[in-house]
Amino acid sequence: MFDITYVRKSLDLKKKILGGEDIPGLFEQLENLRSKEARVFQLETTNACNMTCVFCPRTEHMNRHISHIEMADFKAIIDQINQFSEAEESEWDKYVEDYGMKNSIAEEEDFFYYVICSKTVILHGFGDPLLDNELAERIEYCVSKNLKTYFSTNPVNINMNVMENLGKAGLSYIKFHLDGVDNPSQLYYRGRIDKSYEETKDKINATVELFKKKLYPTKVILTKLKFNNNDNLDDEFLDYWKDKGVMVYIKNQHNRWLYEEENAVTNNAEYMSRYCEFPWSSLSVLKGGEVVPCPLEFNGELVMGNIKDGTLNEIWNGDKYTELRKMHITGKFPDNHFCTNKCDFHKVHEILQ
Repeated sequence: MFDITYVRKSLDLKKKILGGEDIPGLFEQLENLRSKEARVFQLETTNACNMTCVFCPRTEHMNRHISHIEMADFKAIIDQINQFSEAEESEWDKYVEDYGMKNSIAEEEDFFYYVICSKTVILHGFGDPLLDNELAERIEYCVSKNLKTYFSTNPVNINMNVMENLGKAGLSYIKFHLDGVDNPSQLYYRGRIDKSYEETKDKINATVELFKKKLYPTKVILTKLKFNNNDNLDDEFLDYWKDKGVMVYIKNQHNRWLYEEENAVTNNAEYMSRYCEFPWSSLSVLKGGEVVPCPLEFNGELVMGNIKDGTLNEIWNGDKYTELRKMHITGKFPDNHFCTNKCDFHKVHEILQ
């Protein structure tokens, strides 16, 4: 979830920034547009994972203690999240139709961001939520607060009893990542498969059938990252899943500061055509309650505060956030800062320069 009202209302100013205009008082203008109510983009339920993906910084660079978020902390965060009103969602839907998806090249990926991520609580971070045995209870609590839920997971971790519990709990969306089309490619990119790639596909198909048979609300999404120009693999992936009752699309690769292939394609996702808006649109929370400004922040380098010590709104409107927002505008980051060394997003100051 992110602040859809801020994104919509900042459109005119965003056009000026992207146009390279000289904008006096830019910091104050952005401050006036952003909400003082914090919006949680991503809530990490666990940082446990049994994969070794070549493109994920968790595999070799994360040094945080492995654990799940405490249930009391989880509920305290959820209690501070308000669902958008019908009027806000209606205005947002019109914005997406008129502007957000206009001329989109990565249409399915951008649709997922604008239509699904914008209105759901994302329950993953740098771990696989299916390894959290309290996940169904967490989803039930979100549903009791009228919040839609989504998380991404590795299909090798599918357990049908768990899938049953998640569907019954009211999970809104679940996304499975398959970054190959056979045993060698899936093993290379993800570091683990079932006994065979076919067994992994069977698990996904069984999950789709379970949700359909039991009339659970959960929608299944399939994605494959696009690492290079091998369109045959992409076509093979899409052809197999297009009639299986799922949403399926090819996703642009991020974290290219860490991993990129020689024949990599240009990232044509919507976010590459603008600047990073996270400092003004949303925050994310790690499993220990640490609030960070970016869902790609894997090691807790940019902790703005902790929910054990203050409310989300207090952290969102605090001095550390003010300092970070100014850095994004002026470009005056400390040496080796996460935003300059471990991020693919453009920053406001880069656009202005």
